[in-house]
Amino acid sequence: MSASSSTTGGRRRVRTLGIPSKCWCGVGITELISKTNQNPYRRYYRCIYAASLRLENNNHVFKWVDEAFTDEIQQLDCQPKMLKIKISGGCVILAVVLVLGIMMYKK
Repeated sequence: MSASSSTTGGRRRVRTLGIPSKCWCGVGITELISKTNQNPYRRYYRCIYAASLRLENNNHVFKWVDEAFTDEIQQLDCQPKMLKIKISGGCVILAVVLVLGIMMYKK
């Protein structure tokens, strides 16, 4: 899964995968509740610095909580598949090495 980005107010906002813990500026993240008509009572993560100055349309972290949770679930869903591929690949290599070793030992 790759990170996408969007343009807000002429600036490019990079999409953070999962639940953000820190903004690019180094400041922590806070969880707030939207009071807009478009998204009433919807929870979101915001850079503490940007939230304290009530900055809008900037490139500091802003992410809806439900989207962050969805990212986390999708990342967890992908991990077991990747683990199985690594394990099965390792087993194939081990089996080939064992077979070659047995063949060489018998000669």
